[in-house]
Amino acid sequence: MKRLIGLLLGLGLAQSALAARGNTAQNRARVGGAWTPGNAQVQVGFDSRLTQSIFVDVGAFGAPSAATDPGGANPWVLRHGVYVDPGFRIPHRNKGDFLWDIIVRAGFGPVWVADADSRFEGQFNPAINWGADLMFRYKDLGIRFEGRMWHMKPFSRFEQQETYTIRPQLGASALYEF
Repeated sequence: MKRLIGLLLGLGLAQSALAARGNTAQNRARVGGAWTPGNAQVQVGFDSRLTQSIFVDVGAFGAPSAATDPGGANPWVLRHGVYVDPGFRIPHRNKGDFLWDIIVRAGFGPVWVADADSRFEGQFNPAINWGADLMFRYKDLGIRFEGRMWHMKPFSRFEQQETYTIRPQLGASALYEF
């Protein structure tokens, strides 16, 4: 574990030196929608490049409509959340005006989940997530597709204990790079 942390820190410092040699900033604002079982959401976010390979995404999502039963054995519906997701860009060459990127991310944030077994009563929970983004850009405009898995332990009133749950989230956003 110590070797892995040392390797990641070394890569980050090496990339910082490369970024200081003339790479321009890449900041992306985005707005779009997302889906999770039992819910549709609106999302906004801001993504910024720290080094040649490391990006940080700060975003939020919220469900404007009522939740529905997600079906299956898992009664939890992901409703709203705020997150910070650092990520690593998969290295590749981008030549020309049409650009694409794949960024693998993992992060954390508070989320609000609703319990379908108790009339969708909500509760805030700390959560972690991981996933990937696929972005296509032409000059300053683009589209981003994303997939995340949210991990949390909400308290179940029926089981009278915290229950570990995983909720998927799929989304698409329009983005502007500046």
